Amino acid sequence: MRIISREIRSKFEEFSIPQLKPQNISAIIPTVSATPFARYGIHAYYFLNFKTSQGLCVKVRHKDIIVPGLKGFQRANYRQYRILPLARLLFQKYHYGLNFLEHIYTRTIPHTVTELGNGRFIIGLSAYYGYLLVDCRKRSVVYRMMDKNDEEHVFGSVQWLDAGSRSFYCMTYSLKDSFKKTLDPHEKVFSRVLKYENETGETQEVWSGYFTDYIHDILINADKRYLVAGEFGRFFDKNNTIIPTKTLILDMQNRKEWVLTSIPNGAHAQFDPDDPEIVYFSNHNFAFERNRFLGRFTKGPYGVKFLGPASVHKYRLTPQGPEKIGVFSSPDLFRMTNFHVFQCAGRKVIAASGAPNFIFIADAQNLQLIKKIEISDPDGPSYTGTFSYSPDGQKLYVQNTKSFQVVDLETGRPDYIRSLRFDHSCGNHMLVSGDTDW
Repeated sequence: MRIISREIRSKFEEFSIPQLKPQNISAIIPTVSATPFARYGIHAYYFLNFKTSQGLCVKVRHKDIIVPGLKGFQRANYRQYRILPLARLLFQKYHYGLNFLEHIYTRTIPHTVTELGNGRFIIGLSAYYGYLLVDCRKRSVVYRMMDKNDEEHVFGSVQWLDAGSRSFYCMTYSLKDSFKKTLDPHEKVFSRVLKYENETGETQEVWSGYFTDYIHDILINADKRYLVAGEFGRFFDKNNTIIPTKTLILDMQNRKEWVLTSIPNGAHAQFDPDDPEIVYFSNHNFAFERNRFLGRFTKGPYGVKFLGPASVHKYRLTPQGPEKIGVFSSPDLFRMTNFHVFQCAGRKVIAASGAPNFIFIADAQNLQLIKKIEISDPDGPSYTGTFSYSPDGQKLYVQNTKSFQVVDLETGRPDYIRSLRFDHSCGNHMLVSGDTDW
């Protein structure tokens, strides 16, 4: 894999945030901001520096992210049109029944943040040819993309940084194989785990094989033994039965691998903060429904229907394979977009978001619900898209469709609310970072 770079047009807007309890942390939230005419009009990345009480909103036109990958997108298409190839893509159906514009917008929304240091952060896209490098010091955005020799593959949603070696791990998958899944949802997709140096571009293949597409998460445990990667899925078979999502587990020490299919509707994983052999998996338990014509402009290309309560599944990884420990759920926990496991006041907890605007807090040891926090918004009903927690575990940082909030975990009340002008789509993953020198 070879990465090419190009600086793209961006706009940096500065704003102030109130002085809260002094904290050497920053919060980075990737969103898509609505415009008066489009739900997914523009990328808006928010950088909140709680050390300096200053914030940045970095805006990038969505089309500037889409256009550089269109030729590769067309070449990977299984139909390989010869006459007016790009135009004819407009009349083709893609995954979840989306048309070309809906599908390409969905693939290119921002999804994750990875810290590079010195005020630099990677914004990962949902599933496209590149990622964006935002430099808060230089006030620049660089689009890093695969070159033409590797454009059959697209990145998964996440890149994982090895803080010790400063190397990155990521997954890519064959877009051509992924397109074939529109004809057969059981189509095998060639995938790779790659280790690469962000500065030099040097790449090493860690694993390859037929796994899946829509790779949504990748992470490695603290002792660097186990690598976990999960897909997003949400595909149905010919009998209208949802196909269980796949989770790849690599024992990199003993060269073993397993593929879990016991998480019905997964996407994400978290390793335990104290035990590197314990991992938690999310089961979101929803499916996509395409919105009606006018709703695609105001609500986005699709909505969701719940298949039952969401849940968090706890496993122990062993040399013989993963062993299930237990499950946390609640009858009213739906569409869990984010979850975290962390220490709070001497107690290890699971915090999980639930539709439309709740954070569920559970005991990570006995997997029992402790309480549910409602995230209210002063500008009317909103939807919680992403959240994280403070280093001391006492605060939650929550991004809704209409605001960003700092919420006290004990009381459930907000210490700070920053309202947003337009609705923001934020079904993604914010980052709380110790990098505040920008």
